[in-house]
Parts: sequence; C-alpha cells; structure tokens
Amino acid sequence: MLMFLGLLVMFSFSRIEAQDIAERSLSTHGKDTALIYVRGKIDFALSNLNFSAQFEAKIVGEDSAVMSFYGPMGVLLAKVFANKDYFQYYDVFNNWAVVGTPTREKIFEASQVPLSFLDFIRLFKGQILYPLDSLKNSKQEGERRLFSYVGNNYVDFFLVDNDGRLLQFQKKSKDDKILLNIVYPEYFNSEGDAFPKRYIMQIEERKGNVSLVIDKIEYTFDTSKPFSFYIPKSVEIFEFY
Repeated sequence: MLMFLGLLVMFSFSRIEAQDIAERSLSTHGKDTALIYVRGKIDFALSNLNFSAQFEAKIVGEDSAVMSFYGPMGVLLAKVFANKDYFQYYDVFNNWAVVGTPTREKIFEASQVPLSFLDFIRLFKGQILYPLDSLKNSKQEGERRLFSYVGNNYVDFFLVDNDGRLLQFQKKSKDDKILLNIVYPEYFNSEGDAFPKRYIMQIEERKGNVSLVIDKIEYTFDTSKPFSFYIPKSVEIFEFY
C-alpha cells in the first residue's frame, strides 16, 4: 500500500499540536503495566507459509509475552515467548525451534521482520513506538495525522486519527523501500479503551501478509505459571545471539 507516499505529498501542516494527538494515542492504549489476554484468528499468506490458526496471547505490560497457535481440534501448533532479553519460538508440529536475543537486528535475522520485542508489544496495542519529542514532520489532512521518526537506517511512519488511534504503521529503508506495513482497519472498545481488533501486516522480505482478528480481550489472567516453556532436547534449535 502506497498510502504514505500520497500522504507525505498532500498533507498540509495543521494547527493541532503534535503533542496533543500523540499524547492521546499513548494514553488511550497506554496499558504499559497491564495484564492483557487476547484470543482470535491469524491467517498467514506468505511465499513459503500459507495457513490459518487460532491463537491466544498473554502480555504483562512491556515485560514479557507468550503466544500459542492452535489447529483443528485445539491441537497446539507452535508457541512463542519473549521478554526484553530473550525469545523462544517452538514449532511443535514440525519439531524445530528458534531462540535468541529479541533486538530488531536478531529478530530480522530470524524472521525478516524488522521489529524488536518492545516494538511488537507496542504495535500490538496500537501504540506509537517512540517518545513524543522524537517525532518529526507532523502533517494533517482532515481527521488523520502523520508522524515520522528517523532512525539510523530506516524511517518509521505513524498515521493516527484525531481520537489517538493508530491507523497505519510503516517502516521504510533510507532508500525509500517499504520493509513493513501494518494497517489497523478496525478497533473495538473494551472497558472504555480503544484496542485494535484487526491487523494486516505486509512483510516485504516474506512476499506476503499476515492478518489477525481479535475476538476476545480481557485485562486479567493467572500469572502464577511462568511464560517460558521447555523445549525438548530432541528438537532442532537455531540460535540468534
């Protein structure tokens, strides 16, 4: 989707302060210390992966998260665990696993998705990734506003509506190549807070997209059991440290 190219050209500067709308975006979805449980369906349509599965995810603020994928009859297909220092992915169905450090560089090396653990968590909640004072080139047309963040080797774009909801995230290389595009077509209100209901993620290196729909969200779950899980010694493990 080339929406951002058009927006960059067409948008005119607005009188609405960037601080105002971005603060609403962060505060609306800000549950940085909250427990979040979600359940739904995920569809993979990638060059080397094409299937659908049910999923459930548990998130503890920005500290840790676990996600499980299920096939027909509730059969466990795969599990993912991550915190700021470590991640593990276990493909139960095909009997292989990936472990490593959840930095942008290592996750990209493992999956061709240029996001860190914290990036995943914040985008899953519909949050802007960076501090407000680091955002650049704020422009607006109608009820939508575009923010950008310039990194060392990339530029991130955030399209936000006037209610503070993230509508689209896009990561581009410095030579203007789209690396990742995430669209948020639908939100629902849960306990008074807007939370993404549908996501469409387009991954350039994987030549396809991943779509996700949440059908249940709760802000509490049992935290007595650890999120990390045992990977049998018989499993082939790929390491990214």
